[in-house]
Amino acid sequence: MDNRLATLLTRGESLTRAEYRVLAHLTEHPLLVGQITVRELAQATFVSTATIMRLCRRLGFSGFSEFTWHCKQLLSDTPHIAAVASQTAELPALFNQFIANYQQTLQWATPEKRRRFGELLREKESFFLYGAGFSYLFAEYLTKKLQVLGKTAFISGPGDSRNIFLSNASRYQVFIAVSRSGETEQVLDKARIAQNVGMTVVAFTRASANTLAGMADLHFALYDEAVHFAAEAAGVTSFESNLVLLMDLLLLEATG
Repeated sequence: MDNRLATLLTRGESLTRAEYRVLAHLTEHPLLVGQITVRELAQATFVSTATIMRLCRRLGFSGFSEFTWHCKQLLSDTPHIAAVASQTAELPALFNQFIANYQQTLQWATPEKRRRFGELLREKESFFLYGAGFSYLFAEYLTKKLQVLGKTAFISGPGDSRNIFLSNASRYQVFIAVSRSGETEQVLDKARIAQNVGMTVVAFTRASANTLAGMADLHFALYDEAVHFAAEAAGVTSFESNLVLLMDLLLLEATG
């Protein structure tokens, strides 16, 4: 129902069922106002044209034309949802901390790094993505995004045979690894192979020094509140949410 026409329904107590049905039909289908004739409206609501004319008079209008004009005036107002003061949302205490962590992450994702990622996205067509554990979920997310953009993107994880990567590495131009710790051996193994076959290596890891970051041609460091990477699977931090935000920002800048 269009809330701009809802005021008409407040007069419904004085209407017959047939008249109310006509009025309700227009509030449910506001795009019909000014487009539908009185005969078409009568057919759509299973009433006579006389019923519609009586409705118009009951509402204080001389006829259907004046009623339609009034509805158009109501629809010209911008619809809005009234704010309920008593239900003002109170942000969780950790919200500002999550925002601060994201801002720190963006400081490390310098304009130069973002520019280089954008160039890769525009100039390269085939991407091989790899992640282990929770990181696989985010590698898969980025894979789907790349596929939507028309890129050839393949996702792999520890459950796949090493030979899958060995057999297909030469077909891909860019290797993107997602690893919170940057020390997962399966990820490092694939990154070494990618280097050897001439692929550009892009890595998303936590900001602390790690092996994968040192191997990458382009490294995006993310703020991580966790004290030690070994605890990465146990605690809930802003790392994962910041990772998704960073990925979306990179894609938006590269395609905008």
